[in-house]
Amino acid sequence: MTTPRHWLASAVLAASALGAMHVRAEPTSRERAAAEATFQEATTLMDAKKYTEACDKFAASQELDPGLGTMLYLADCYDQAGRTASAWALFREVEDRSRRAGQPDRERIAGERATALEPRLSKLEVRVAPKRRPPDLQLRVGGSLLPPASWNVAIPVDPGPTKIEASAPGKKPATLQLTIPAASSSQVVEIPILADAPQAKRAEPTTARPAGEPAAPPSTQRVLGFVMSGAGLVALAAGGYFGYRAYAQNTDSKAECRSEQPNACTKSGFDLREQAKMSANIATIATIGGGVLTAAGLGLVFTAPSASSAKDRDVAAWHVGVRGVW
Repeated sequence: MTTPRHWLASAVLAASALGAMHVRAEPTSRERAAAEATFQEATTLMDAKKYTEACDKFAASQELDPGLGTMLYLADCYDQAGRTASAWALFREVEDRSRRAGQPDRERIAGERATALEPRLSKLEVRVAPKRRPPDLQLRVGGSLLPPASWNVAIPVDPGPTKIEASAPGKKPATLQLTIPAASSSQVVEIPILADAPQAKRAEPTTARPAGEPAAPPSTQRVLGFVMSGAGLVALAAGGYFGYRAYAQNTDSKAECRSEQPNACTKSGFDLREQAKMSANIATIATIGGGVLTAAGLGLVFTAPSASSAKDRDVAAWHVGVRGVW
């Protein structure tokens, strides 16, 4: 048996169907005429089984000239269109109003139709765990605000696509699109932890530097980077020099050795060959060291913070937690 609390929650979600229930001034004769014409058009559409268009016309007629009879027709139209929760909530509303208006026939019809719909209702429970409830949290189901009293309660909803939205001040909104089955069903959606919204960066005050005032000195990291890069370039130059010297010394040594026996050299040729080997080793070490120093120095220069770098950073957003069907 569906409780009054469930009925109230469903009435909120069926707000589009009950739009004419608010207190309004007595309709004018023109509004009454328009409501009657719209009502007649709605009944013609009902006979043609064009239920979606018929429901819109009944709702428009009810808005122009509210009445229990039109509400009863609208509830029946919702039932025919498959909007079971809207129909059920509206039948219950007609039942309650008819009881207070002393109209037992309409009260009985509306109550019977609502009771017959209950086994076919699709229900949705939106769960909100205490640890996932930020201050001023708002939930919307199908565009209608879901009051906190209806959280963690299985409430009837119309079958079809439904959007669930969760929002709170200072948080990123979370949205879920799901499809409610047409047959009797019960689904549970658990609201995730809402991620923190990005914090707006505060504009730093800018002041012009007085004339003659020296600019801010470069950072230590940048200075060290330039020094290391300079040393690396010097080492690369030395590597090139010793590399060329090794080539020249090796060439000169060949003149002191036999062409048919390259290892048969005079003492002078042997000395030149050893000097060439030493120069080549120095060239290799200087080139590798110079390359490392240059690369490291440039890395320090390019990664050194500038004087005007921003200190504030956006707060990292959390990933939306997934549990159940969320």
